Amino acid sequence: MSLGPALEAIRPAFAKENRNKMSRTVLAKHLGYSSLNGRALGRIGAVRAYGLIEGGGDELRISDDAVAALNAPNGSTERTAALGRLANKPSLFQELSKEFETVPSVDNLKFTLIKKGFTAEAAEKAAKSYLATFNLVGGIQDEYNPPEEEDEADMSQAIQQSAELSRALNKPLDSIQKPIQEVFNLPEGTVTITFPKQLSMESYQDLEDQLSLLLRRVKRQANKDDEAAN
Repeated sequence: MSLGPALEAIRPAFAKENRNKMSRTVLAKHLGYSSLNGRALGRIGAVRAYGLIEGGGDELRISDDAVAALNAPNGSTERTAALGRLANKPSLFQELSKEFETVPSVDNLKFTLIKKGFTAEAAEKAAKSYLATFNLVGGIQDEYNPPEEEDEADMSQAIQQSAELSRALNKPLDSIQKPIQEVFNLPEGTVTITFPKQLSMESYQDLEDQLSLLLRRVKRQANKDDEAAN
């Protein structure tokens, strides 16, 4: 998902809530999902990556830059400035903007990302999202938007995951810290959770979302097991 579709995705949330705080479940419904499932969390992660929402947990709200991008007149200084800040929110896009003085071709971007260790598929998705986003900032007709059905996978895989890979590849080997591993025992067996020693606030919020989803699935399974036992 490039910035344009991400903005349109949160438009219903702004129309209903304005700048009010909302839970992830409420935001998911405004984004078109009936529950806080994996696809909903992927879409929330996508709009969060652009800085369109702020806050954490169940206290989310539409950001100031998102409000300006949605409401300021086309071509106005306020909208252009807000779009520029939003476009540079994803860390991968920041990195690419520093590497290229002007907007590169899609093939040039793909090759650059592949050299950094991205798969060909992830490189193509990230390159097209980058170009579509900065074409929007520059007021150019967007010809690089991926198909609608690829939106969640596009951002969550090609931008978020690839950005983490990029940072890891560019980090000196002696600075990479061993992950933290938490182990605790239950009557049914051992539970092990492994996570990086250092997490950004954005990564922490993504982790919190994924763990919440996992716990709901585990609870449903536990209820089924209890019913079967009885």
